[in-house]
Amino acid sequence: MKISVVLEGYLKYKYSSNILELNYSKPVTIYKILEDAKLSSADVFFVKAGDLIVKEDHLLTKSAEVKLFPIIGGG
Repeated sequence: MKISVVLEGYLKYKYSSNILELNYSKPVTIYKILEDAKLSSADVFFVKAGDLIVKEDHLLTKSAEVKLFPIIGGG
């Protein structure tokens, strides 16, 4: 399954790319996705998988787009 990780806010600029593509052969947690993408969970305030706001222990069982939102927003 294909997981697209979209970085929002300042995360777009902190990391090398604002969209990451990861492939998995079995269900995967958000925590594992963050680990594999080398993203710090300390930078992430909330995670949106599809239309749902989920926690790091959420298990994805099919291809999905995961959006990561930073702790601090600008204004």
